[in-house]
Amino acid sequence: MDALQSALDQLGPWYQNIEVAPGIWTNPSLPYHPRDRWLAIQPFVGDLSGKTVLDIGCNAGFFAMRLKERGASRVVGIDINPTVLRQARFLSDRFGLDLELQQRSAYDIVELGPFDIVLCLGVLYHLRHPLLALDNIAEICRERLFTQMVMRGPSDEFVPAGDYDLAEHAVFDIPTFPRMFFIERSFDNDSTNWWFATRSCFTAMLRSAGFRDLTDTAVGDTIVCTPPRADHASRDFGVPGTR
Repeated sequence: MDALQSALDQLGPWYQNIEVAPGIWTNPSLPYHPRDRWLAIQPFVGDLSGKTVLDIGCNAGFFAMRLKERGASRVVGIDINPTVLRQARFLSDRFGLDLELQQRSAYDIVELGPFDIVLCLGVLYHLRHPLLALDNIAEICRERLFTQMVMRGPSDEFVPAGDYDLAEHAVFDIPTFPRMFFIERSFDNDSTNWWFATRSCFTAMLRSAGFRDLTDTAVGDTIVCTPPRADHASRDFGVPGTR
């Protein structure tokens, strides 16, 4: 156990808290992360026998390993951080789980696909170009997307008109009008936190990329949705309830 703890310390710092052996955890300071998010999406996962999975921003591999345990035939985890990829390789080897782990960004995924299931958790608000990432995901996702955004402001939805006159101003004063909040410097001591969004903005972003059947999970900032239909056009903007 001392040797195991020493190995974990050398691989740190850890963000995800994963039990590596009875009573040995990677990050006890965050006891419920990412367990609580897993419990929220687990009811939507089901049997993954023969399915392919892409985990974008896989970190130490918690979700990738859980989905591999559900029977997925291929699980690819990507992250831009080499430290967390070393952690994921260590844990996947320790638990005997065959994961494909690669250092690459959310903008560089199309050539990897397609995938039945895509996870994009804890990622979009770290990206300078989140809509580009969603467009890439829409191109390779075949069955379900699990995704998350840090949300601020009103939590109600907004139903847009089909079009607005250039002279329109009042609609922008409606509290639920979709808004992204740009973080110029840093938030929570993390300069990679670029964007937070209202709920209406996040759902509108998903619909604009073609995702439909948006379903809430028990964790309010995490949504499950299905990918675009084959006839979806990139500017075929939908409104709530039409897809």
